[in-house]
Amino acid sequence: MESANVYSDSSCSSVPVSMTLIESSSCTSSDCSAGLLDTSTYYYSSTTCPSDAKTYAADTYGNTGYLLVDAYSDNTCDTYTGTAVYITSGVCEYWATSSLGVITTLSSNGSIHLEYFLDSACTYSSSLSYDITEEMLTSHSCNSAAKFYSNSAGSSTSGTSGSSGVSVGVIIGIVAGVLVLVLLIVGFFICRCRRKKAKRQEQIQTPSTMEQAVMATGQFYQQPVSPAKQSTESTTLASSDRKEVSQLWDDEVIIAARIPREKVIVQQLINRGGFGEVYAGSYNGQRVAIKMLLPERKKSIAQVNAFLAEVKLMASLEHPHIVQFVGVAWDSLTDLCVLSEYMTIDLKALLLKFEERHIPVGFDHDKVKVALHVAHALTYLHSCAPPVIHRDLKSKNILLNEAMDAKVTDFGISRERVDATMTAGVGTSLWMAPEVMLGERYDDKADVFSFGVVLSELDMHSLPYSFAKNNSSSGQRLTDTAILQMVAAGKLRVHFSGVGPHSMAELGLECVSLDPRQRPTAAEALYRLQRILANEV
Repeated sequence: MESANVYSDSSCSSVPVSMTLIESSSCTSSDCSAGLLDTSTYYYSSTTCPSDAKTYAADTYGNTGYLLVDAYSDNTCDTYTGTAVYITSGVCEYWATSSLGVITTLSSNGSIHLEYFLDSACTYSSSLSYDITEEMLTSHSCNSAAKFYSNSAGSSTSGTSGSSGVSVGVIIGIVAGVLVLVLLIVGFFICRCRRKKAKRQEQIQTPSTMEQAVMATGQFYQQPVSPAKQSTESTTLASSDRKEVSQLWDDEVIIAARIPREKVIVQQLINRGGFGEVYAGSYNGQRVAIKMLLPERKKSIAQVNAFLAEVKLMASLEHPHIVQFVGVAWDSLTDLCVLSEYMTIDLKALLLKFEERHIPVGFDHDKVKVALHVAHALTYLHSCAPPVIHRDLKSKNILLNEAMDAKVTDFGISRERVDATMTAGVGTSLWMAPEVMLGERYDDKADVFSFGVVLSELDMHSLPYSFAKNNSSSGQRLTDTAILQMVAAGKLRVHFSGVGPHSMAELGLECVSLDPRQRPTAAEALYRLQRILANEV
């Protein structure tokens, strides 16, 4: 096995605040090293190679209280994915080599409360929490794809670890055979997309509250949706929301998100696309981006309702690396606008500046951090119930602030995944997965392909396949159509410079594999990026 151990002291001599264990046939131990959280906070970690998770935890923690969670990819706990161990300190601790926090509290009745947060200071709740009863700790019965152990409850944690793993709560969308590296992420990104209540209206009227509340609190524990049930309940925005266009205006989510139109101040134009335009502006003194339909599209009720369907999806998503939704405003059909947080620049524009200024290509710390943030967002989207597929991930739809924190935006063609067949080909062609180009069935791995293309952009500072356009054997520039045909046939892939960690290029090439089954999940990509950021840049 391989164990990633996180410590609060720089010598890694104290009891670990958390451990994450996975099955590994090629474990390599590493000494204590520092890593950066939240741009200013450091954690310390080491890697060890124990033979058994439970015995290792018992020996490591001794009399110090801890919770051990074995995770499985199925609700009968037959297929093991990994193990997580948390110190029951009752205070905020770092969870793994990420920017997340966890509080594990032992109660006087022998139960343990486990709660995850979206930041290392445990300020923003992820709505992912679990109350583990003493009976669950002593019987080790399977509960929501997990088994629980603790020395504090008098339960033995010794013995073989034929199945142990990291996740607590509902594990959905993890299929048998996924790489065990996914275990580090499945627990804290299984957050479900929550539909906000009318309480949000009060938050919208007070932007300062919204700015602090990156993730709304709420009850996490829900029974998992069975595949059969999920296939009938999962819908696309096109099939469900637009069938009920007359009800969108009265939808409780949209009503709760509505803000006074007269308080929205529209200023300069930022961008204009085929369907809408984005302006910089302000609302209640807060700098915001304001999205509107193009004048000719405001006259179409179908376009207006499609816009409202996007609003409904945006209002249900909250994550530090997804552009924050502020509200929707209108006095009439023709002045409908959507407000979101204002970001400094998009990734495409930044990379264009890099190219103009001849900034060296390759991956450095900031670029890997941008990739990590995008992977965070994709993991969250794909972990929603039902999963949300972005379908138009590209550098233009990744926004950055001055600290190079990245956030994903533009959910105009995002869709909740249908478990039947998704064949509607949408997205920007050069970032599009081959299966989408060909009108074949696709799933969230289509986003992973687009992510691989974005990694190439980050590396090379140029548009996808620009090297092929300029270096065709005929001496003539290849058209986009010819490039897409070559990509779909597996004859052309994006290019990487080889400058910086080779593991970044390896990840990017895996993401753009022709066979979707060969691509990593967003969660797996996230784990690998965490390791690269901590150890290689």
